[in-house]
Amino acid sequence: MANIFSSKKENSILKDERFLYQDFVPERLAFRDEEIGELVFCLKPASLGRKPTNVFVYGKPGVGKTVSLKFVLNELEEFSDRAKGVYVNCFEHSSRHSILAKLANFFGYPVPDRGLSTEEIFQRFVALLKNKKIIPIIIFDEAEQLLKDDDTKRLLYDFSRFGEQFKVTAGLVFISNDNYFLSKLDDRVRSSLGASSIPFESYTHVELKEILSERAKYAFFPNAIDSDVIGLCAAHAFKNGGDARIAIDVLLKSARLAENDNSKKVELKHVRASFQQEKPVKIELSSNLTDQEKEVLSFVSKNPSSDSRAVYDALGKKFAERTLRKAISDLEEKKLLKSEKNQKGKGGFTRVLIKA
Repeated sequence: MANIFSSKKENSILKDERFLYQDFVPERLAFRDEEIGELVFCLKPASLGRKPTNVFVYGKPGVGKTVSLKFVLNELEEFSDRAKGVYVNCFEHSSRHSILAKLANFFGYPVPDRGLSTEEIFQRFVALLKNKKIIPIIIFDEAEQLLKDDDTKRLLYDFSRFGEQFKVTAGLVFISNDNYFLSKLDDRVRSSLGASSIPFESYTHVELKEILSERAKYAFFPNAIDSDVIGLCAAHAFKNGGDARIAIDVLLKSARLAENDNSKKVELKHVRASFQQEKPVKIELSSNLTDQEKEVLSFVSKNPSSDSRAVYDALGKKFAERTLRKAISDLEEKKLLKSEKNQKGKGGFTRVLIKA
């Protein structure tokens, strides 16, 4: 009996699909010259053995924040052996102990699974950095996760005082979808960090088309895509917040569907079929909400363009304000809710909440 994976012959459309992977870092990042220039300005002192400027990078998902940082770090390490970057995803490493263990391991001190307290790891990590002749650039992606627990908030406090208390020179970079991340920090931490903010705006439809076209040159064999495929993928991603990752993912899924159909090229029908693979995600998320999240989502649905204060006032008798803030933040992460910053009076701002 033939193996089930060999039962169907497929046309080969994809020449090298790695160019359509989420973790691929291009040699050239289109439409991010200004943001990359600001990152270089902040981090270049590390290449000279001086303290870099801490950075807060923010914007919607899929606008090039993480890939730009990885690109800049690659260039920095190639330019100078005085700086070394380490990337920490705060979803994967969500505790003080886990983050410190990753950092210690990365810089050459193996941390055993058991036997060392978090404080011991921290002290050894600091000692390790003092003995190194490099300046670490620590990137905290999904940085808003650091604000969910007291132990990671304390870690932020310790890192903010690296130079003052521990005589360690380091650069800290925070990446977040939450534009208000810095404002949520303790005043002492925010002041000590002195971070420069670099916003990343959403891609336009035209920009998404060019990004996809550039990837497609290397990912596909010649004449393997119908003329309107790139435009439809880009339009879909633009409609979903200008997210380049959505555009690239749709193109990859469409190519695999075309190969599975034994088609000679990717056609519009394959792109439309790929859209169907995305739909169950939001349904599944919606069915697994906490009571607070359901109440917030229901209130915003019935009261469009309400601000966060209106939510606290309306639901404050049932839930603590802190609990409601977390519910709003979690709904934004799940892409069921989004917020926009609107001016309120002279010099004041409010967050308008919109159901996604």
